[in-house]
Amino acid sequence: MSESNNDIEIAESFDYIIIGAGTAGLVVANRLTTDPHVSALVLEAGADRLDDPKITTPGLLTLTYDDPQYDWSFDTVPQLYGKSVSHSRGKVIGGSSAINALALIYPPKSSIDAWERLGNEGWNWDAMAPYYRKFHTFNPPSKETAEALGTAYIDQEIQGNSGPIQSSFPEFHGPLGKAWPQTFKNLDFPLTSDPLSSGGQATGGFSYLSTVDPHTWERSHAGSAYYTPIKDRPNLCLLTETQVQKIILEKQSATNVVAKGVSFLDHGGMSRTKMAKREVIVCAGAIHSPQLLELSGIGSAHILRSHGTEVFYNNPYVGENFQDHPMTGMSFEVIDGLPTIDMIRDPQVIQGATEAYQTSRQGPLTAGFHSVASLPVVEFLTEEGQAELGKLLDQYVELPFTTPTADHPSLSTQYTILRSLLESPSEGSIIIGMGASQMHFDKSLQKDIYAITEPENYVSFLVALAQPFSRGSVHVKSASISDAPEIDPRYLSHPLDIEILARHMQYIPKIAATEPLASLLKSGGRRLPDGIDLGSLDSAKEHCKRNLITNNHPCGTCAMMPFEDGGVVDSRLRVHGVKGLRVVDASVFPMIPRGNIQSSVYAVAEKASDLIMEDWQGHSSVAA
Repeated sequence: MSESNNDIEIAESFDYIIIGAGTAGLVVANRLTTDPHVSALVLEAGADRLDDPKITTPGLLTLTYDDPQYDWSFDTVPQLYGKSVSHSRGKVIGGSSAINALALIYPPKSSIDAWERLGNEGWNWDAMAPYYRKFHTFNPPSKETAEALGTAYIDQEIQGNSGPIQSSFPEFHGPLGKAWPQTFKNLDFPLTSDPLSSGGQATGGFSYLSTVDPHTWERSHAGSAYYTPIKDRPNLCLLTETQVQKIILEKQSATNVVAKGVSFLDHGGMSRTKMAKREVIVCAGAIHSPQLLELSGIGSAHILRSHGTEVFYNNPYVGENFQDHPMTGMSFEVIDGLPTIDMIRDPQVIQGATEAYQTSRQGPLTAGFHSVASLPVVEFLTEEGQAELGKLLDQYVELPFTTPTADHPSLSTQYTILRSLLESPSEGSIIIGMGASQMHFDKSLQKDIYAITEPENYVSFLVALAQPFSRGSVHVKSASISDAPEIDPRYLSHPLDIEILARHMQYIPKIAATEPLASLLKSGGRRLPDGIDLGSLDSAKEHCKRNLITNNHPCGTCAMMPFEDGGVVDSRLRVHGVKGLRVVDASVFPMIPRGNIQSSVYAVAEKASDLIMEDWQGHSSVAA
């Protein structure tokens, strides 16, 4: 049943009700409805924009940012120097996979093994690796592209070969992309093995895969890949422009709470209720999922009562443990004649690119960003630097930098894990990306960060903390779903974060001065922001604080851990204290993995689907 059937009469109950037709929700919907004997209802607040060029065209990805037709565009509470940080989250079928930067980057083994160390049996790299392969199909590059982008590190034998999401390298690439991997070889940071391998090297510079289908050169996302091929299944119903208000809970005894269904406003604004025979599965993302739990009566009793919400299950850790990859960076003017995205300020250039894409699927609109590196703090690799790192860790690592609303019991274990990663020279503590355009890190809104306002052409270096110590929160501000929750990431609130980020920022001029990249940057050219000063550690710290944005990777707010350790869901993603309710999205990550989180959301959703089917194996549908 298609999402276009919003006006038809549908059943009053379904086996599964899935909240959110995003990256995780559509994976779960697809896998569960392979069984024709079960039914699923998917509720999505956004619209059907599966054929929208702003989504399908890789090179137009920034045009969706801060547009309410595509993007929730959440704002945080004021952070450093009173600056609010805008978070782009997908508000369409496909969720954030439909508007993100297309990056398919896999976490290192250590990131996923950390999840098991936090009390989640079976959530380690060896157990998860098959799911990182299951969701995608690898499309090898042409010989020319493989040589230009240095993709020899790819082990084709371990890539996905039958998954819905198509992955590829861009066939359109310029001198900057070609120079990137060679520059890191010259810095003694080459990537020599595939990150998808359990023994994959954790550091180095490389060209990464994109979620682009090379057969059409269109974005491959959860909507197009997991939903479109199965949208006519008679046991699947997806309703768009439908805002879930709360999960219907029933307290059957003092200790027995059951999720029975959901109440929502349909696309016409009518209040409706549907019941779940088996489960309600929340896939609304790291910002909306904790909000929805709290609105339904699951969360801190103090917070819920302050907004007049009935408490069904008191869990003070709902909405806590917020993690993200905070990011800063700078832009360098490139040599005259070097093409960058900034050239689209010229109407003739964008017209030519559009015609090339529309007529032959060629040109710059077929590609997004594709250059990245993961590095340890280079300064800490010397004997003297190791001693300095030890002092910083001893001074700061155990400080109780928790959120004001809850002392999270798992922080000590999390910090122990983070310390071991920082102490290892083979683990990256930063993600450095390169984009062939100007960026404005002093701005708040995503559309302003990527705006082309300066007359010169630039290349930008993006520097994101890979394993932050700071923890924030997401909590309701009222008892209404229409009021966005209060998001407080508390960026750089733990002193180790600024110590690490600033030192990495100081390394950027070294990268820019290394060949072959150096020859592509204009000698004496402008740098953005104007007047940037990285000459001292203190000035680098000041730059980071004043020019901090997000990599749009929020997670951790419904953490998968034992309840006594601060968990919201257990290792089978069932909400503690409530039967018939699970959460499946980035909010369940107990610790943020290094790198872009898209691959991990897909992998978690694939595993979650298996867990759900295992738990209901041999059961028949029962009345709600």
